[in-house]
Amino acid sequence: MPHTARVSRFSSCRHVLNGGNASRTVLHGGGERTAVRKLVKRIAGGILALILNLSLVAAGHGQDKPLTPAQQFEALRKESVGAAGSGRSMTDAERLKFVGQAYKHRNALAQKFLALAEKHPDDPIALDALMQAVWQVNGTPWPVELVGEDTARPKAFELIHRDHLRSDKLGPLCQRVSYGFCKEYETFLRAVLAKSPHEGVRATACLSLGHFLNTRLQRLDLCKEQPNLAKEFADLFGKEYLEDLQRQDRKSTAPEIEATFEQAVEKYGDVKLPGGDTVAERAKAELFEIRNLRVGQSAPEIEGEDQDGKRFKLSDYRGKVLLLDFWSFV
Repeated sequence: MPHTARVSRFSSCRHVLNGGNASRTVLHGGGERTAVRKLVKRIAGGILALILNLSLVAAGHGQDKPLTPAQQFEALRKESVGAAGSGRSMTDAERLKFVGQAYKHRNALAQKFLALAEKHPDDPIALDALMQAVWQVNGTPWPVELVGEDTARPKAFELIHRDHLRSDKLGPLCQRVSYGFCKEYETFLRAVLAKSPHEGVRATACLSLGHFLNTRLQRLDLCKEQPNLAKEFADLFGKEYLEDLQRQDRKSTAPEIEATFEQAVEKYGDVKLPGGDTVAERAKAELFEIRNLRVGQSAPEIEGEDQDGKRFKLSDYRGKVLLLDFWSFV
């Protein structure tokens, strides 16, 4: 019987070229276990390296994938919220510096929100981005040298007019701009009141328009008394715009304001506002202030008790200099 080499299941083998012809198998005996272990380790290491490389490639592809419009908006919104406050007490000089930095940073973000809306005009996020672009309302006339110019506002409102006047999301923006002074605010509020198909949005626009016109008239009165304030308004909101307003007859402007609030009461009085009160309640309060609390008008009657428990009426002091101090524990 010819001699044969038996190989256990742990034996290893390798092929050796035989003079350039056929190969022969050389069998190992004693070191077969060590060789097998080495071979298994090499195979396992190769598999692990392959898995890691595939993971890195996949991760690289994930990083190259562009953010969706919604993801870009959320990133900008977080940046906007993060710049809202300083979180520490400041001196007057530090506070002014912070105000200037905050406004300028917000103006830069407004440009980014506007660019996002322009790039994706058909995406649902476009209106949200435009609203954020005009969300900063400069109710306090900070000098333009301090806060910079809001260059995104005109274009953003132009796009809102063109694409979004029929949206049911415009109510909060109507309320917010009612505290401002810009020309675009009045145009926007009148357009929403005229064209929105949603009663609640029209109601908010009507009430907000009355409030906007009323506070603007009060600020114009202040500009007459304070030339420096008039200059700041001209720098911030436009010299021509301010001059046009100053040429208006106050006697014709005031009745329009009252008529706007009366319209809110008559047409939208039962509409509930986010705060819980109705449009009629809010509009009537505004009308009372206009008709009874303006400078130069007789103050409404007040009755009460003085510190000694004696009853009195405000009219008892007519013709005398009187200081009224209103305060509350609430």
